[in-house]
Amino acid sequence: MEIIRIKIIFHINRPHLTFDILSILKKYDVYIISMEVYSNIIYLKLPYISEDALKIIEKEWKEVYGFDYMEIVDIMAFEEKDIELKGVLNLLNEGVVMLSTKGVVEYFNNEALDALKGLEVGAEISKFIADSDLAEYIGGNGSIRSFNSFKDKKIDLETGTYLLSINDLYSEERIFCGFLLTLKEAVLGYSFDNYITFEDIIGEDENFIKVTEAAKSFAYMDNPILLKGEVGTGKEMFARAIHAESDRASKPFVGINCATIPEELLESDLFGYESGGIEGVKGGSKRGIFDLTNGGTVFLDEIGEMNIHLQTKLLEVIRDKKLKPIGSDREIDLNVKIIAATSKDLERAIEEKKFRQDLYNRLNVFTLEIPSIRQRPRDFDIIIDHFLKVISNRYDRGNLKLSQEAKEKLKLYSWPGNIRELQSVLERAIVLSKSEEIKEEDIIFDSEAKDGVAKCSDLNSAVSAFERNFILKALRKNPSVRAAAKELNVTHTLLLNRIKKYEIEDEEWK
Repeated sequence: MEIIRIKIIFHINRPHLTFDILSILKKYDVYIISMEVYSNIIYLKLPYISEDALKIIEKEWKEVYGFDYMEIVDIMAFEEKDIELKGVLNLLNEGVVMLSTKGVVEYFNNEALDALKGLEVGAEISKFIADSDLAEYIGGNGSIRSFNSFKDKKIDLETGTYLLSINDLYSEERIFCGFLLTLKEAVLGYSFDNYITFEDIIGEDENFIKVTEAAKSFAYMDNPILLKGEVGTGKEMFARAIHAESDRASKPFVGINCATIPEELLESDLFGYESGGIEGVKGGSKRGIFDLTNGGTVFLDEIGEMNIHLQTKLLEVIRDKKLKPIGSDREIDLNVKIIAATSKDLERAIEEKKFRQDLYNRLNVFTLEIPSIRQRPRDFDIIIDHFLKVISNRYDRGNLKLSQEAKEKLKLYSWPGNIRELQSVLERAIVLSKSEEIKEEDIIFDSEAKDGVAKCSDLNSAVSAFERNFILKALRKNPSVRAAAKELNVTHTLLLNRIKKYEIEDEEWK
C-alpha cells in the first residue's frame, strides 16, 4: 500500500486543535495509519492521497485557527528516532534487547537476532530464553535483584553460550518502563569490557610503587608478561591496567581463569574449532578467544593449572604468532599480547614435570611480583578508607567509619585472601552495620561467613541458608516487615512470601 507522511505546524497551541484537523480528514473519509502529536506539531501517516485531493484538504486546514503550514516528509519523528536507535544498537558488538515491563520484545539489534533465532517484536522474551531466574526477575519487575545477580550470568542457547545481563529502565520521572537485556558471547564467563586503569590501583608502599611503575613500562612492550602473587592480590587488576595503558587499549581485553574451566573445554574456547573438528559436536564452528581478541590482550589467570598439551599449543602461539583452530588446516595470523598470572610456584611445577620449562622461559622475561596485603602495612589504612568510601556510596550509607576495635580486628587478621577478601569483609560489614560506625561484631571474615552454609549438602540448600540469614538480619535491623522490604529493595509481598518459605518465626527477630 502506498502511503504519504505529512507534518503540520501550528503557530499557537490551543485546546481541540488536533480534533479540528482530524475532523476534516474524517469529512473526506481519509483514515489514519499512525499519528504523532506534539504541542505545536502533528505528524500524520496516511494512505496515499492524490495531489488534487490533498490541496482541497489543505485549503480547509488553513481555515483552522492556529494552522501555520504543512509539508510532506520522508519519515515521521518516531520513525526517525526508531532508525537512529536501531542504528546505534547495531553498532554494538553484543546482543541488545529492549523489553516492556511485561517482558515483551520492543527493540533488538542484529547481534541479538544472531543469538536468538526467530526473535521478533511483540513476542515474549521467555519464548527465546527459558531461564527461571530471568522469568522471576521480570515477573517481579526487577524487585528481586537483591537476591539474584543479573550481571553476566552464563546461559546456554542453541546458538552457543552467552553472558546474560539485565537492567531496569526508568523515565526521567523515575517511572519504571521496562528492561534492557544484553547478551555477550560467553568467552568462558568474561566480557570484553575493561574499566580498570592504573589510577584505580592505590598504594603508597615503596615496593608496591616500584611494581606499579614497572607494570606501566611493560605495557608498551608486546612481549608476554608473567604476574606472580598470592590469591586476591589484584593480579587481574594489574593485567587490565596494563592493557588500558598500552596501545591496545581500544581493542578487546579477555580474561580467563585456567583453574575453573574443564580441560576438554579450555582448548576449544582458547583456539576455536571448525565444523566437525570436535568429536560429539555436530555442525557449526566457533572462534576461539585468541581469534576474537586479535589486536588486544588475553589474560590467562592461574596458568599453572593448564595441562601440558595446552601449554605446548600456547608456546606455539607465542613463538609463531599464528593460530590453527581445532580440525582446521588454515592458520590465523595473531597479534595478541599475553599476560599470564599464577599463585603457584612454577619452578616447583617444572621440577614435578607439570609445567614446561620452555614456556616458562617465554613468560618469565618480564615478571611482576605483586605483594600481598601483609607486605604492604603502610597501605592498609589507605585501602580500607578507599573501600569504605566506594562501598558506602554503593549502598547509599553515607560516610561510614570504623570503630577502633573493628580496625584492630582487621589489622590482626592474616588475610589469606588478601585485598579481595578485605573488600568482601568490608562490604559484608557495611550491609550488616546498624549505625554510622562499624563495630567489631560487624566484622565477619570469609571463613566465619562460610560456617553458616558449611553444613549444607548441596548448592540449593546453601543458597537458601544464605538468603534466610540475609533476610533475618534485615528484619532484625528494621521495625517492620515493610521497612525491611524497603531496605532489601523488594516488594512487601515478596518478602512475606520469603518469610513464609523459610519459616522465619516472629520470635527470631521481634
